[in-house]
Order: sequence, then structure tokens, then C-alpha cells
Amino acid sequence: MELRVPSVNEVAMMSPVELQTRAQELDVLRRQVEAASAVLVQRVDAAGAFVEDGHRNVAAWGRATNHWSHGEAAGMAKLAKAFTLLPQFAAAAQSGVLGVAQMHALAKLAANPRVREHLDADADRLLTEGARDLPFDDFVTLLRHFEALADADGAQDRHDRAVLDRRASVAFVDERAFLDAAGPAYDGVIFDQVLHHYTELEWQTEWDLLATIHGDRMCADLMERTPAQRRFDALQRIFATAAAGADGSGPAVTIDIVIDQATYEHQLATFLGANPDPLPVSHAGSRRCQDTQGHLVDPRAAVAASLVGQVRRLVLEADGVVLDMGRRRRLFTGALREAVMLAAGRCGHPGCGLPGHACQADHTIPYARGGPTSARNAGPECGAHNRWKTKGAITIRDRRGRWRTFRPDGTEIGWPLIECTLDTLVSATRNLFADD
Repeated sequence: MELRVPSVNEVAMMSPVELQTRAQELDVLRRQVEAASAVLVQRVDAAGAFVEDGHRNVAAWGRATNHWSHGEAAGMAKLAKAFTLLPQFAAAAQSGVLGVAQMHALAKLAANPRVREHLDADADRLLTEGARDLPFDDFVTLLRHFEALADADGAQDRHDRAVLDRRASVAFVDERAFLDAAGPAYDGVIFDQVLHHYTELEWQTEWDLLATIHGDRMCADLMERTPAQRRFDALQRIFATAAAGADGSGPAVTIDIVIDQATYEHQLATFLGANPDPLPVSHAGSRRCQDTQGHLVDPRAAVAASLVGQVRRLVLEADGVVLDMGRRRRLFTGALREAVMLAAGRCGHPGCGLPGHACQADHTIPYARGGPTSARNAGPECGAHNRWKTKGAITIRDRRGRWRTFRPDGTEIGWPLIECTLDTLVSATRNLFADD
């Protein structure tokens, strides 16, 4: 393929499909070159060919030969070793279907000596499919779940270390104050969600005040504070509420943690004195123990919190769809809307990534076209992409639980996951509602 980048004028004349195709052709080449370089490193290492020029190891050979940084050389050496351990992964990488970032993320996991013994053929298939099909952030979450299951002692040690090393301080430098804290991820999730809640209050308060001044002309551009300033003011309000000795009459904040049933029952059994068998690493594909933005938390903390606090139960099917909670509704409201947001985590439009709490629950098959108001026919869309769909775009969840968005002409936006026409996918999706 010709390695030529179209000019600005040429890009302006391309259709979205032509531009997407050209970008993907270039990226496939980039992926294949990265994989081929790793294969070469693998073979140089196996042959010991780096010794003749006096290099201590293959990473040093790479630094000298290709002017790589220490990080690049170490990363390529890890990728070469991962290719040796995971043949399906190596073949997929060389074919160009795996992204460069995905390759190196999986190679980093494979470099963990306590994980290596679990990298059998089933793990190879699970991780390769995840690298190919999942958005990058979701793939990293899969890797972390796999590592936690394969190296359970190491994962608990890291959580325990986070607890032991917890700290908080306020430092003053001239006219500025600096708040610094570090601790367990579970507590960080609580901090994050409470701060977000109070930041939303700051935004609403500012909007309402300015709307009394500007009236119908009020818009986001007229907001006077930056998002960073609102977050600080929200933090100040949290501390002011605590200093005033709040009696619980302030705004209630719900902390959402999503945990799968197998992980919950396994940890609960451990708390009750049983000694259950470790969960298999194959469970990593369906494991959930995180907040709505994908931050992993210690299962021990999540289960302990459920035993002493209020818990909302969320039941997921194998493909990640929340079990239906009724269909005789036009809008997604209340518990059903919250269930959709908890299960999905972010806007379903490819490349968006806006967190679910900032999105709207939207019908995948429009209500006007017979789409039921059920969790299976729902997904989060940010305001901009929900409005964008009025141009004729369609977002569908396929049978593997993946969100896919199509242009009005039926072509798919984003990296093609599987060969499937829009008509076939829509037909298959409609069949899911046959019993509704």
C-alpha cells in the first residue's frame, strides 16, 4: 500500500467512509510494523545475536540499533516475550487487527511472573479477543481483573499497601494552599462521586443565578467559573458542611459500586470463614468490581460496605445487559435509567468516552419504531450524540454486548469489529425483543 497522507484539500473532498478507510489502512500498517519489529526482537533474543556486538541483552541491542529510548526498548522486549507465550495474540498482532497500545498493555501483563503460569490457550483466546474487540479502557480493565484473579495474593497486597500508606495533608506555599491525599481506591471512589455530586450543585447554582440576569439568552458560554474552579468550590462546600456539623439534612449522595455475583459470593464466603476455591482467570471477562467510571476497587471493601450500608442490587446478563425492568414507559427514568448507566459506564458513541453519569438513557431502536423501554433496548448517549442521531445514525448493541454505530448509509463508524451488515444486525437485535 502507498504510504501517502492525503492533503488538506483531499481530506476535505473525502466522504466519512473514505477518510475512515484511509486512516485505518495506515494504522494497520503501523500495527504490522510494530508487531514485525517485536518478532525480530524475539528472534534476535532467541539466537543470541545481540552478543556479537557486545550488548548485554536484546533491549540494549534495540537501543543501539534503532535509537530507542529505555522505555521503548524494554517495552519491545516485553512484547517479544509475550509473542512467545501467546501464539494467538502474536498472530492477531501481526495481521494488524490489534492496536499498538493494546499490544503493549497485554505484554505488560504477561511480564508479571506470577501471571505467566495462567497464560494458557484459553487465556490467550480471551485476552486476544478482548484486545481486538473492546475499547482500550475496557480492555485495560479486563487485564486488571485477569491479573487480580491470577495473582490474588499480589492484588490483595497492593490493596493492603494502599491502606497502610494512606495519607492526607494541607501544605501552604505563599498565598496558596495545596491539598494532597492518597489511599485505597474504594475511598477514592467515594471521594470522586461525592465531589462530582457537589460540583453538579455548584454548576446548577451558578446557572440558576445567571439565568435570572440573562434570561432566555442564558447559555454555557455565559458561565463565569471554569470547571476547575467549580470543583474547588465544591470541595470547599463539602468541608464547610462538615465544619458546620451537618445533621444529615444535606444532599444525599449515592455511592455506586458494580460487582458481579460470583465475585461477591466468593468474597462473602471468605468473610464467613469458608475457604472457597479461587475464581478461575477465565472469569476475568465477566468480572466486575468497580465504580461506574471503571476504577477497580478491592472486593473486600465492596462486600464489607454492602454488609454495613445500603446496597442497590444490579443483575447483569452474560452480555452485560441489565435484566429488563419493565417496558410500559416512554422515557428511561428512576431505577431503570440508573441501571442502564451503571451497566454501561460511558457514552456508546465510538470514541466519545463521556462518563455515564453525564449521559442520557436512550432507545437503541427508537420508541417510535417499536423499540421497547427496557434495559436491553437502552444505552447511554451524551446529549450531543443523542441529538446527532436525529440525522439518521443508528446505534445497536450486538449479541456480544458491544455498541456499534452506523451512518445513515449503513456504513459503520469506528474500527470494524466483525463483518456484519446493518440490516442483519438490526434484524438480529429485533429478535431479542420477540418475547417483550
